[in-house]
Amino acid sequence: MTDRQTRLALWCCLGAGFATLVDSAVLGFAVPSLSEQLGASTAQVQWLLASYSLTFGLGLVPGGRLGDAYGRRGLFVAGLVVFVVGGSVAAVAGGMWWVVGGRLVQGFGAGLISAQVLGIIQDLFTGPRRVRALAAYTSAGAAAALVGPLSAATLLALLPAGWGWRAVLLINVPFAVTTLVLALRFVPRAPRRGTRLDLDVPAVVLLGALAVLVTLPVIDPGARPSVWGTAAVAVPVLVVVLVVWERRYARRGRVALFAPALVRQPGFVTGNAVALLWFGSVVAHSTVVTLFLIQGAHVPALAVAVVLLPSAASRVVSSSLAARVFDRRGSRLVPAALLVHVVALAGLAAAVARGSDGVPLLVVVAVVEVLMGFASGLVEPPLRAVTLGFAPAGFHGVAASFLQLTQRLSATFCVAVASGLLLRGPDAEVTSSSFVVSLLFCGVLLVLAAGVGSTRWLHGGPRTTGRTDASADLAPVHGPPDGADAAGADTPAQIPVG
Repeated sequence: MTDRQTRLALWCCLGAGFATLVDSAVLGFAVPSLSEQLGASTAQVQWLLASYSLTFGLGLVPGGRLGDAYGRRGLFVAGLVVFVVGGSVAAVAGGMWWVVGGRLVQGFGAGLISAQVLGIIQDLFTGPRRVRALAAYTSAGAAAALVGPLSAATLLALLPAGWGWRAVLLINVPFAVTTLVLALRFVPRAPRRGTRLDLDVPAVVLLGALAVLVTLPVIDPGARPSVWGTAAVAVPVLVVVLVVWERRYARRGRVALFAPALVRQPGFVTGNAVALLWFGSVVAHSTVVTLFLIQGAHVPALAVAVVLLPSAASRVVSSSLAARVFDRRGSRLVPAALLVHVVALAGLAAAVARGSDGVPLLVVVAVVEVLMGFASGLVEPPLRAVTLGFAPAGFHGVAASFLQLTQRLSATFCVAVASGLLLRGPDAEVTSSSFVVSLLFCGVLLVLAAGVGSTRWLHGGPRTTGRTDASADLAPVHGPPDGADAAGADTPAQIPVG
């Protein structure tokens, strides 16, 4: 390929990343208007908030392995089509369950896309050029975090109530369609690699069913006793079936979702535990803060977007420093940054509990979000590098897929719990006290993450020593997980930030 063709292929990756990241950045702004217009129940709002992450995670593993076997271009294009169709269905839906269904489809498309993006970058770039390509992808994520909320808030302010939220859900469609057209022309076709296809579909289906059954009582606590009874019986049965299946699958020489070589690595398991606790808390926190400010404190959406902007900027700054700090401090940086999360969250909860409102509340939120963003930028790249550093040779791709999958399923559950604590009663009322409770839930997750991250199992892994390696391994990517390794690359994919 010529340099021009390579650059155009990279722009396709950046466009796809921007589209999926804008989507995740704007949903919280649309929910209050959307739920009011469609008369949504609390359970329906929770399903809406959790659905995207659920299918996003479940699409990563098959998407990565299909791309590995058949080439990434076809899966990249297919993912964009599914993403656009799902988003369009959600935007034009006349009922809440249709919106949820559209989001489920859209999330699966995002998983297919993200399983290819960094893989394409790994295929097309090497050495310093790869580092620059990853930096460009980081910039696309930062741009989405900055542009998305402002665009959503502006649309909600300018358009009638019945059209504003629909326009917000369609924000990503022009970017995705443009990327689709460009991808058909500029993303290169890769020859089939002859790799044996190991999708492990039964494990993915079983894990998805477990995620739904575990989340269901949280989303609908008023369900009939028969539903609770069915879930209570089905969950342990599915766990046993999943364990038995995975052992048999691995014994046949296939690449299992829960690869025994990974599960036997205490450092990898510990890193996964920290990542899922941290990621679930961060995504849940972001969701409830936006909902509380708009729906509870009645702050205009545009003002909320402005208040949250410095957080995205602080994350970019700290991410750029993460490699250098990690070189000096090693994996001890992770629990230290998590404690900054805890302190910031406690400060916000205390301010709200004391009755802060109006401008003082917005000032507190802005300061807390800057601290949270800065801490996240220090947690994300080192935690990903350390965790995947425990993966044995030949298992980097499987490890990256598994790490991203557990994070997305964690986000599904944690967002459902936090939003359920925030949205009280059948009318989904948002109060200061319910907001404090939801923050406490997020804080408990962070305390657990810091505790687990302080154990000895996480601190025997590799440290990044070379500048080039540090840039490649710790290059911060802000947004949905991208399956570089899931698609067969040597460098692990980035831990996402919703």
